[in-house]
Amino acid sequence: MKHIFSLAFLFLTFVYQVSGQTVSGILTDEAGQSVAYANVILLAVADSAFVSGTISDDKGSFTLAVDGKDKIIRISSIGYVTVYQRCHTADLGVIRLASDTQMLNEVVVKGNLPKTRLKGDALVTNIQNSVLSVAGSANDVLAKIPGIQGKDGSFTVFGKGTPIFYINGRLVRDNSELERLHSSDIKSVEVVTNPGAQYDATVKAVVLIRTLKPVGEGLGFNVKTANMYGENFFTLNQFDFNYRHKGLDIIGSLFYSGGKDGTNISLDQQTWVDTLWTQKSDAYTLARRENYKARLGVNYMFNEKHSVGILYDFVYYSTEEPNYTMRSEISADGKPYDSWKSKNVLSNEYPVHLVNAYYVGTIGRWLVNFNTDMRWSYEEDKQTTTEDSENYQDRTVKTNRRYDNGLFASKLVLSYPFWKGNLSFGGEYTHTYQKNKFANEQGILQDTDNKVQEYSISAFVEYRLKLGKLDVGAGIRYEHNTSDYYESGKLVNEQSKVYDNIFPTVSLAYPFGPVSANLSYTMKTRRPSYSQLDGNMNYINRYTYMSGNPLLKPTTYSDLTWMSSYKFFQLIISYQRSENAIIHVTNQLETQPNISHTTYQNFNKIDKVTFLLAASPTIGCWNLNYSAGIIKQWFELEHLGAIKKMHRPMPYLSMFNTFTLPKGFQITLDGVFMGKGHVENLLIGENKYIDVGIGKTFFKDKALLVKLDCSDVFDWRRNNTTLYGERNILREKDSWTDLQNMRLTLRYRFNSSKSKYKGTGAGEDEKARL
Repeated sequence: MKHIFSLAFLFLTFVYQVSGQTVSGILTDEAGQSVAYANVILLAVADSAFVSGTISDDKGSFTLAVDGKDKIIRISSIGYVTVYQRCHTADLGVIRLASDTQMLNEVVVKGNLPKTRLKGDALVTNIQNSVLSVAGSANDVLAKIPGIQGKDGSFTVFGKGTPIFYINGRLVRDNSELERLHSSDIKSVEVVTNPGAQYDATVKAVVLIRTLKPVGEGLGFNVKTANMYGENFFTLNQFDFNYRHKGLDIIGSLFYSGGKDGTNISLDQQTWVDTLWTQKSDAYTLARRENYKARLGVNYMFNEKHSVGILYDFVYYSTEEPNYTMRSEISADGKPYDSWKSKNVLSNEYPVHLVNAYYVGTIGRWLVNFNTDMRWSYEEDKQTTTEDSENYQDRTVKTNRRYDNGLFASKLVLSYPFWKGNLSFGGEYTHTYQKNKFANEQGILQDTDNKVQEYSISAFVEYRLKLGKLDVGAGIRYEHNTSDYYESGKLVNEQSKVYDNIFPTVSLAYPFGPVSANLSYTMKTRRPSYSQLDGNMNYINRYTYMSGNPLLKPTTYSDLTWMSSYKFFQLIISYQRSENAIIHVTNQLETQPNISHTTYQNFNKIDKVTFLLAASPTIGCWNLNYSAGIIKQWFELEHLGAIKKMHRPMPYLSMFNTFTLPKGFQITLDGVFMGKGHVENLLIGENKYIDVGIGKTFFKDKALLVKLDCSDVFDWRRNNTTLYGERNILREKDSWTDLQNMRLTLRYRFNSSKSKYKGTGAGEDEKARL
């Protein structure tokens, strides 16, 4: 560790010695938030002739080389008054940009497609004044961003996996917040496919959402209701309020969602041991789910340089499955062996308390961002499974499980404009624990009482600079993780682990004429979640158990990504190697080989290449956003005494169409196709769907939005997967979930303004694992 920082210090000393004369500063708005991507132009005093130019980075910092003569800089950005300032000193400090309220009031939505451009290592899509500004919620916006797949709060970045989300620099801890954020409040969305050293090493993709600066003060509120009608009914309701007066900002939110959803699963499992066992099962689940959420936060801006705040979230989840039935037929070597009907009753409750406190400030040319998070929760499951067997003894299995979780995390990030770029460094400390108690009164499954306690300390340094047209970024992150595993209060050394890792990142960006390009390399990790480490057995039926694996090791990823953009085209090509890959497998119990045990296991490596081409042209009132991609992996595993190659590529195609009509009407027609292909040890079947929608805004300020959407119009969405194990095959055939529905959404805003809360959160990886 000492050698790393010594080398970093020597490098920075060298850079300083070779640097020329520069002028630098930091741009903020009236609320003290960074103004990114503002144009900064250096002009000669005598005739205002152009000398050089740049743009501010995502932290609002800029640096320009000067020749020592008197100069003027001009700073301009949409929505702000243009600033002219003489360059009397090398350090211009913090430059505060005032809102151009006349410009904001006169903005007219022309219905243009949001333009996506490559900025450094991120694809930036402008939402303001585009067709997506009236799409509905952030969920509706994200579903149509190039490189993002998914909908309704469940998103992945193509070829990278599940991202973390930030709204104005604050970590989103509950993705339902994306549904509560109105599309008209969003300024831009940035997709970072290879996050730098300041992010946790487990973060493989980041989506940064920036909102428009609120205008005005006083009390505002936002009311929304959405009702989904399909085979079952589901409702979502929210009320948000915000009070702003000078430096004081008070925010609050109440949210409720609830209803029923059904799932039908058909499974066919074959196991080759001393006997060929075949199990065919059909299961149907009708679950009732309810979510209650409340938020209260306060932050205060002393001036444009200093802001503090505290935020409290309470969330309560409950699930009841009073109607879970499974019919199973078992055969041995092709002859009928047994059949039974299982009925399962499950109840689950999961309250969560979370507190975030922050300080964001500017001290001289230093930007300081400090966050502390605390989280407490427990989860309690009660399950009763009754099996009526045709040929053997009936069985009733009752299980009780309780998890107690806790987290404390603090993160400090310091930024400083240095030479021709920006230097960032900082550290993070995280302490988490999970207590797990499990009991089965019939003694079929073993009772357990275990605890996992983890400590994590990390430090990073990152530097970005501009050399002519070349944008260079490099960083390094060190992480020390200690995991202690206890059974019945006693430390188990074999399952306790200590990891010390270094994760480098490098990024190069350069414009080749009209083509912007970026090449980046990162090293990441994926630590097993607490549920994946949970060794407690879950009872599915008398021939199928499920559990985690306490002996799992973290996965290490090496990622090389090329991104480029030209006009309305974007191209992403990525190569990734996963070592110690964590994969979902089905094995046999050693003591009872006829019982299948679904768990997790580390595999040596997986190589993967992804290719994605996106285009977003506009033809009259027709706005298109089309993407075509392919994912190809190289992975092998042992199956029935031979090596099985899982190399089949998976194609992907999405077509999002938006038609902007007079009188505030908008029609959408969307289609997604995912072809058949291999993912890890799975063969995933073809899947597709088509959605249509119509919406209209009312009133001059578009305060009222009415939308009617139909999901999966032709009821095409079906799951067909095949999981390969060492001695078995598990096939899922034509399984479905309640996804075909009509959704009516009403939203009304009165003097609504986005909160100025600037807490970014700490310990995002541990919160996700909990």
